[in-house]
Amino acid sequence: MKSLRALDVAVPPTFEQYGRAAATLDRIVATPPDPPRRRPAKGWLLVPALVVAVAAVLLVVPWGRSGRAYATWTPVPVALSPAETALIGPACTDQLGDLPYLDLNRAEVVLAERRGEVVAMLYRHDHPESVGFCLAHNRPGSDDVDDVKTGTAGSSGPFDPAPAGRFREGALSVYPEGVSITEGAAGPDVTGLTIRTGGLTVQATVSGGRWVAWWPGKALVPDGDGKWRDVPRTYDVQLRDGRTLQNVRPAS
Repeated sequence: MKSLRALDVAVPPTFEQYGRAAATLDRIVATPPDPPRRRPAKGWLLVPALVVAVAAVLLVVPWGRSGRAYATWTPVPVALSPAETALIGPACTDQLGDLPYLDLNRAEVVLAERRGEVVAMLYRHDHPESVGFCLAHNRPGSDDVDDVKTGTAGSSGPFDPAPAGRFREGALSVYPEGVSITEGAAGPDVTGLTIRTGGLTVQATVSGGRWVAWWPGKALVPDGDGKWRDVPRTYDVQLRDGRTLQNVRPAS
């Protein structure tokens, strides 16, 4: 497997920033969890560990005791080092190996990022396109990896690159604590993608024609009719020539 470093990095937050974020996250995670997902184009089906899929709505096992780890979330990701990827990767693949769609003999780590004490890794392979999500708790500098949550998504077709200056949405999952993770394709000249949703600004990790981002908020909420609707999201696209395109719609 190979790990592609993120294009943008940031200095880890201070403990004072952790404390302020903790108060905000306590309010976020205090609401009752609803773990749906949307069904993107091309017949994606996302199956997390230890759950049963019914139609397009999936239930994800609870995150466990690491709700406080969400308080360390940062809007700008930090790229994982090769050593961190080697440490956390086996914990992810141990669980991904029990799920359908993703063939770990062919899958590669295409994106890996850290936001505070939570690491996100994205695995994928093509023909047909399949992706695997992994969220894991790991304090910077520690060898401890726990509270690993995974999910896989299988598409009915091959990888569909995004056109220049644009991006495509891929799989999306919402965990019971209200944490959302999503990914997709980025155009060849796209160097950054910024998501604005629910009062948060989230800078995605972008590299190699892919992007991934997660945030402590629900990307989907119930509409009161037994269905789910997207929480409004806008996207700004940063291009290699230095321009930023605002409110860009996903390519169809």
